[in-house]
Amino acid sequence: MTTYALLIYRTSPPSVPIPELEERRALLEHRALQAEASARGELHAVARLDETRAARTVRPRSGGHEVTDGPFIEAKEWLVGFYVVDCESEEQALARARQICGDGAHAVEVRPVNWRWKP
Repeated sequence: MTTYALLIYRTSPPSVPIPELEERRALLEHRALQAEASARGELHAVARLDETRAARTVRPRSGGHEVTDGPFIEAKEWLVGFYVVDCESEEQALARARQICGDGAHAVEVRPVNWRWKP
């Protein structure tokens, strides 16, 4: 069993609303994945992140740190949420990503997690 992070990115600008029906359908897929992975004891964490305007970025600078408003980089896509879930294979991780990537406004990055510590 390998742990994967399913990183959910918004690909359309915030000024472009997601159609309500599309958003509700996507949410049903999220709930289904959460129920299935939780029942199998494979779900470590799920989070929906606050809007990018609430983000702060800390960067090292000579003699200290700089704190700026907004997301960590200037990009067309931004991280809006994530799952940390155990999967039997990369194929299962990709299938779960496809399950929660049902609309055209999001993309899901699938990345193995290398735990540096165990709780």
